[in-house]
Amino acid sequence: MSTSSDTDSLAGIRGLDRLVTESLDALGDADMAPRLLAHIAQALGSHKAVLFCPLPGLDPSDDAAAQAHQWGMPEDFLVRYAELIQVRDAWSDALARQQTQALARGGSLSQQLIATRELRRTAFFADYLRPLGIDAMVNSVVEASPEHGMHVLALYNEQGRGEFTPARFAQLRAATPWVRSLMRAQRRMRQARQQAQALERGLDQLALGLVQVNARGALRLANAWARDWLGLADECRGLLASVRGGSAPPPVFLAQVQPALAALVPACLLAGTPLPARLRSAQGRPLLALATPLPVGRGEARVQIVLTPEGAPQGPALEPVCAALYGLTPAEAALLPLLLRGLAPREMAQVQGVRLPTVRTQLASLFAKTGARGQAALVQRVLRVACLVSG
Repeated sequence: MSTSSDTDSLAGIRGLDRLVTESLDALGDADMAPRLLAHIAQALGSHKAVLFCPLPGLDPSDDAAAQAHQWGMPEDFLVRYAELIQVRDAWSDALARQQTQALARGGSLSQQLIATRELRRTAFFADYLRPLGIDAMVNSVVEASPEHGMHVLALYNEQGRGEFTPARFAQLRAATPWVRSLMRAQRRMRQARQQAQALERGLDQLALGLVQVNARGALRLANAWARDWLGLADECRGLLASVRGGSAPPPVFLAQVQPALAALVPACLLAGTPLPARLRSAQGRPLLALATPLPVGRGEARVQIVLTPEGAPQGPALEPVCAALYGLTPAEAALLPLLLRGLAPREMAQVQGVRLPTVRTQLASLFAKTGARGQAALVQRVLRVACLVSG
């Protein structure tokens, strides 16, 4: 007798809901996608599955662009396929047509690209599928966009097993949105990890200390300069350690390290604005600390603290200090001088040589990260930071 969880399983695929949950838990793991492919393929009665960019121009070595994953296929699959598809045939023509349709429908199209009987008449089948022992294939367009290209989820039947049934294809089509969401989440995590690493490297080069603590004063993040100036153990390294997939450092409370910094935390949370403090490093060097509350949704409140050497020649630059204080990307930080000049978004786009929607997106991110409601409020926050770091 089947259980309720079996009958209610997504797309009628036994256990797919559990597998999707497991994949969400494993987001960020390098082998998440192959494991998901294996589970889906096995649930649909196949022993081979590939998620890949099937049009000419695929660079198998560029995982960020290709987002290519496989299960049950030879390790050189992508290299061999990239060489094969340089010649147009019925298969590539069908893909080109489907890509156009998918783009017109927002990348949501999901259907079998070419019937098995037609596939068997192509050079693709004779030169590639048959030598791999494949008899039939079923495909679903996972996404198609100008930014990320086309990605197809393909399942293969081994020789002698014949065509996939309509029911199996319907299940593949129903499961495709879940695969799309997981792949996009994986891509966002990779981008966040890369941005965090780039920001960490940049802060180390700028001689700025960055510390992040929660409302209780427990230290969550500290870059190399902060660890050195505050005398923190190296276990506290890592900007955005949780995003990078690293383990969280053991709890360290700021009050144990620097009482002057610990007092800033509740004060700036209460004031809702950046607050300064002066202290001395573990080596006796005078430092200026600037603390600001980070905008949060439903998560716990956090405070970001930037440390700069007091009396440094010409003082710390405003751009890197604001970038460190609010977690800005280089492109977002580059807008700050333009904001202080009173430029409108269209003028900013012309100065930066980018499209107006790009600037608007960056400004929206600036507002969200700083908690400012509008351009005037954002300018006031930047000017306040400028006064604090220069005074």
